[in-house]
Amino acid sequence: MKFFVDFFTLYFIVIKNVNHKVKGKNMNDIIKDVLEKKAVLSKLLKNKDNRDVLYAWLKTELAYTSNAIEGNTLSRHETTMAIEENITSGSKPISHYVEAVNHARAFDLVMDMARKKNVINVANVLQIHKCILSGIDDANAGCFRRVPVRISGSRTVLPNPLKVPDLMEQFNRWITTTNADAVDVALDAHYRLVTIHPFKDGNGRTARLLMNLLLMQSGFIPVVIRKIDRKRYLDVLEKYQTTGNGEAYKNFMLNALNRSLKMAIDMLDVNAPDVNKLVTISEYAKAKGVPVSTIRYWVQIGRVKPVAYTDAGYMLFNPKK
Repeated sequence: MKFFVDFFTLYFIVIKNVNHKVKGKNMNDIIKDVLEKKAVLSKLLKNKDNRDVLYAWLKTELAYTSNAIEGNTLSRHETTMAIEENITSGSKPISHYVEAVNHARAFDLVMDMARKKNVINVANVLQIHKCILSGIDDANAGCFRRVPVRISGSRTVLPNPLKVPDLMEQFNRWITTTNADAVDVALDAHYRLVTIHPFKDGNGRTARLLMNLLLMQSGFIPVVIRKIDRKRYLDVLEKYQTTGNGEAYKNFMLNALNRSLKMAIDMLDVNAPDVNKLVTISEYAKAKGVPVSTIRYWVQIGRVKPVAYTDAGYMLFNPKK
């Protein structure tokens, strides 16, 4: 997993000339955050045990979050047990357990592709998709759709199935010849694939794995899109698809990448604060002797930063900072 170590330098090169803002921060602020993480993560990943831990975490975390975006009901623990122990509780649809195992196998496949550093093409996309739907819908696994599809609740109009082969041929020409920066290619590949929606099912999971394959192949860490960010993720995609304005989409994905790096560092750094000792915003406000609204304002302006978030998205703070 050598490719995780130097991605910060690549990221700096990719985005150093971009001037738009991300969540109130200009790109220089994001670069500063990234460079601070570089020093920490580079040291942590010199340790093989840390590389193994990171890989195992990504394998289960990506399966849990990516499947959850598509409506899978497994908890993070249930996802882990299905992947690592082949254990099902029997309380959830069996297909949801199969989806967890399939995603983990697809991630193994993507990791192997990333290590080989071959040019990625549509054949690779079909391999990933076949892995995602194996044992769930074998007739459509690794095959372009032959029926119309729609995204529930979305205004996005998806291409007629008759156009899919030609659109994917165009996609293949683009992805095998583009000279754009690595991050731009990864985010664009994800957007283009979900917009073509070439499969009857499994489009989102396949597109996210493709994006992460391209990121890892260029030395980056995969993007983890949290369950709590599902609506915003779908909203920025829809806005891009219906208006042609991709700024919100790119901002969202860059923030998700930056946050994924932080999660990896927090997990591997033995000197990081114990999450079990963190406090809620109300407890933190009480410790500081200020109203909760003040803490929220401090977070907004960057004076203080949450150390972690609960699964429900609530901020947690280190009471000693």
